[in-house]
Amino acid sequence: MAEPKDPAVSQRLAVFNTKRGWQFALLGAIVTVMYFLLVVVVSTFELAQTDRIVVQVDFYVFWATAKLALAGTPLDAFDMERLREVAKVVEGDWMVWLYPPGFMAFLTPFGLLNFSFAWGVFGALSLIALISAARTFSEGTIPLLVATTLAPVLIPTLIVGQMSIFWSAGLVAGLAALYTGRPILAGVFIGLLTIKPQLGLMIPFALLAVGAWRTILSASVTAVIILAVPLAYYGLEYLDEMLSIMSELTHAVRGSIDQAHLIVSAYSALAIVGVPEDIALVAQWCLTALCALLVFLVWKADKTSFDQRASVLLLAIPLASPYLWYYEAAILAPAALFMWRAGALSLKPTRAAIGLAMWVGICPIILAVFATDYPGQITRFVFLAIVVTAFFTTLYDIVKTPSQNSKLANS
Repeated sequence: MAEPKDPAVSQRLAVFNTKRGWQFALLGAIVTVMYFLLVVVVSTFELAQTDRIVVQVDFYVFWATAKLALAGTPLDAFDMERLREVAKVVEGDWMVWLYPPGFMAFLTPFGLLNFSFAWGVFGALSLIALISAARTFSEGTIPLLVATTLAPVLIPTLIVGQMSIFWSAGLVAGLAALYTGRPILAGVFIGLLTIKPQLGLMIPFALLAVGAWRTILSASVTAVIILAVPLAYYGLEYLDEMLSIMSELTHAVRGSIDQAHLIVSAYSALAIVGVPEDIALVAQWCLTALCALLVFLVWKADKTSFDQRASVLLLAIPLASPYLWYYEAAILAPAALFMWRAGALSLKPTRAAIGLAMWVGICPIILAVFATDYPGQITRFVFLAIVVTAFFTTLYDIVKTPSQNSKLANS
């Protein structure tokens, strides 16, 4: 199906089809790609010299899990010491496997590769997925596509080998399918997002608001399939192990949330300034409920454009999640794309500053944390300031603009 073109949107994005636009996009792309390649290359040399993984990144857990799945012992992935043994990793942080079986099945082929090569391929595929998903919304503006999908805000996610870029790509792909009138395909993409369910709390409210019943049904069926099929192979004990480790993690996080400087949720920010943990968590759930209400109302309103709806959804997701790590900041890149399309970002100084902050994100702080002994207490406050500013900027524009006669047919 042909991608819909909106002349008004194309005009807003034309600013990127300039010499400055190309320079901006290429600068970010070069920094992002080169930094990621540098980290992978250094890891390759260290692995060759020591035969041990010396980098404390999430991908070593993914890679060791893939090796265990290939060896026919998938449940060993829930044993942290077994993960370290398989990965030959240097002793370090408490890092465990706590994902649904569908993600283990997805990762399994990476166990056939050398660690550093697998890490590089995983990152490259995540970027390709985001590029493919965002292409629908670039209106043929290549530098905008480059600026979005190779933004510096993605660097922390790439260098720890997390799946946040894949997750963002899946959501953007689902939105693209909705935008182009393919509700069942949209549901398939959204159903795949259940491999990281804590980030998907806002999506049902958006779909319910527009009566996207076929999308909801398709997403539900997809979610059941990617849970049941691998579970039939791994065994029901997988669920027991996963729920047990998740309970242990929840207890650990709640007991040290004021010290978990790389968790960037509102919950963690309240805890670090002295709010009692239980009150901070209640406040977080109140914020989550408010975000759900706003997402529902924005998607329900006839006056809102598709891009405004998408912007609100993508920005509500990090605000609504109590368990939100720094690498989830990757969602700011596609959120900025929709804000540019909606006109919430522009070359006006204030709006441009918001866009620049979303493009860079908390990358400089995270790199400083990795390179020094700085614990990164400010990380959550900077991230929340960016998200809240972008969120309310979008809401302000929705309130003040006249009806745009946007239609998203019930699907």
